[in-house]
Amino acid sequence: MFYFRINKLKIYDNREKRKFLGIIGKDLAQVKLISFVSTEFADFPDFSDFIQTNDATEKQEIIKRGVESVIGSRILTEIENVKDGHQMTFGDTGFVLYQSKAIPESFDWQFIAYESDKNIRDTATMVNDILTGTDLNKFAGNLSTIIKNVPNPTFTASIAITNLAINTIAQVAKKNKDDMIGILMMSLNRREHYLHGERKRDDVPDLTNNMMVDYSIFAFDE
Repeated sequence: MFYFRINKLKIYDNREKRKFLGIIGKDLAQVKLISFVSTEFADFPDFSDFIQTNDATEKQEIIKRGVESVIGSRILTEIENVKDGHQMTFGDTGFVLYQSKAIPESFDWQFIAYESDKNIRDTATMVNDILTGTDLNKFAGNLSTIIKNVPNPTFTASIAITNLAINTIAQVAKKNKDDMIGILMMSLNRREHYLHGERKRDDVPDLTNNMMVDYSIFAFDE
């Protein structure tokens, strides 16, 4: 069994500014959290057909199924009344972001937090944002090159599509004047980072230095 948990999140600046000069506001934010985990065990469409076909429409349909799979498996939560310096503690055991019966040899984790006064976008809308905001023919061509000679094309494709989803979400947030609070991107492998099935790290900074994350891994062979 393999368990990957987030234990604590600290946000320094919630990106929410007081709206009226001279009037004391609450300076509270609604914060959306999105987490993507990619492993070789991820529930993801088989990309062997993508490699074999030369039909552009079929390739686009496979990419669409991949986007739907990535977005459908996300963890999406909204937290209200978040202040500057806010610490979110996920109970005394943490919150499992990903689990599997087998221990993955490697995995990628992307974690995004952004401030928004808008309602959570549903899965269908988010998928549509990604598909309409992307040149699918160009992306399909680049993806064909990336996965052509790799040992696990489906895993590699899932990472590429996850990165596409993250970039689109960031662009949509910016377009809607939603402020990015932070983004964390990590790649871990079993031999180097959790050889004996355990890893725990506290106060890991994100790319913006506006967030600190505590996470842990617990795994064992059955």
